[in-house]
Amino acid sequence: MLNLFFILIAGFIFAYVAKKNILWGLSLIIIFLPSYLWRFKILALPSTFLELMILILFFIWVIYAKPYKKEFWLAQTIEKKWFYLSILWLVVSLVAWLYNPTLKSLGLWRAYFLEPLLFFVVLVTSLKNEKDYQMIIKSTAILIFWLAIFAIIQNFTGVNLPAAYYYPNVKRLTSIFSYPNALSLLTAGVSGFLVVYYICSQRKWEYLAIGILGIFLSWWAVSQGALLAILFALIFFGAVKLYKKLKIRKQKYLFFLITISLLLVFFNSRLRSDLSQQLFHPVLDLRATSLEIRSSQWQETYTLLKDNWFRGAGFNAYQIKLVPYHKTAWLEIFLYPHNIFLNFWVELGLLGLLAFLLILYFIGQEIKKLFFEKNNLSWPLLIFWLIWLIHGLADVPYFKNDLSLLFFIFLALTARARNIKTIYKEVEF
Repeated sequence: MLNLFFILIAGFIFAYVAKKNILWGLSLIIIFLPSYLWRFKILALPSTFLELMILILFFIWVIYAKPYKKEFWLAQTIEKKWFYLSILWLVVSLVAWLYNPTLKSLGLWRAYFLEPLLFFVVLVTSLKNEKDYQMIIKSTAILIFWLAIFAIIQNFTGVNLPAAYYYPNVKRLTSIFSYPNALSLLTAGVSGFLVVYYICSQRKWEYLAIGILGIFLSWWAVSQGALLAILFALIFFGAVKLYKKLKIRKQKYLFFLITISLLLVFFNSRLRSDLSQQLFHPVLDLRATSLEIRSSQWQETYTLLKDNWFRGAGFNAYQIKLVPYHKTAWLEIFLYPHNIFLNFWVELGLLGLLAFLLILYFIGQEIKKLFFEKNNLSWPLLIFWLIWLIHGLADVPYFKNDLSLLFFIFLALTARARNIKTIYKEVEF
């Protein structure tokens, strides 16, 4: 009862702030993305404070922005394709839910698809100018900062650190979360975005400092996938920038060195053999690597999809449907296959996977246009999506309350970047 009392008070405060300024409401939701951890029930139905904030914000937006009027949409400069994609995403996710229409899966569908889309529509129609855009970017930086503060406190005090991630096991910080990957999945892409945003636009140094702090969060969480994704994306960014700065003759030398280095790695027989063994012939014993466990799961998922190629496993049904294909009894069946493409295929079916690929295509097209216009958001947004995708090759960067919302936050930032006319041109360095 006391929990519900505090939730009502917090909800009224949020509603007051959002009514004053819809951008303030959007920013508060971004800053407090982990508020899905604050759970409660309404008439026996489970919910979270994050969901409550999104619904309050959406209803306030409907009342004051009046999107049901034709004039509202005529005034919008956002391309209609983003709204069509949103409708498509909602429809394919709903069809997937119909394959496994349980109350639990309905709650997850609401949290992973319906509410993030409501938030997306409010955000993408509320970004009017550079000041609005900056407020959203600052909100992501504040999110990283306070999560890092909690992680630092946790490092010295051990507060909220699960026993599984402490001595005698490898110490892995989780901040306010219950497991390390929850921290790195939320912060890795945003951290890379902030670092490159500072470099490309020469904004306040705080962006760089918080971005670096966010990268350290992935280090402290000992998230190999996040660190590799960040490393690859930043090296790619630096290499392209260096290549453009060099004269033509030196560019050829740089290209030659990079090619030789890649060939040496590729023709390293021991490295190639070890990687090939872990990927295609995993040995599952107590010494199995993370890659071998992932590879085994991917192979089992592939077998499942051969028998269910069109509809996948059904929304929130992967663990049950994989049982007949699971060969290693001691190894748990995870909630998802831990590969971004397999994740969407098993959860949403072939139509969902195709819808996801279509969204990726339009993201790529939009970033390509930003580069042609020399917009200072081209590189930061590309780096975010690179990290998000690379990390997602071996993890689950979408199917979680905060992560699905993060996806649509950066989708909105990508969709609106070209429409914000006052965004500065890219700074050369």
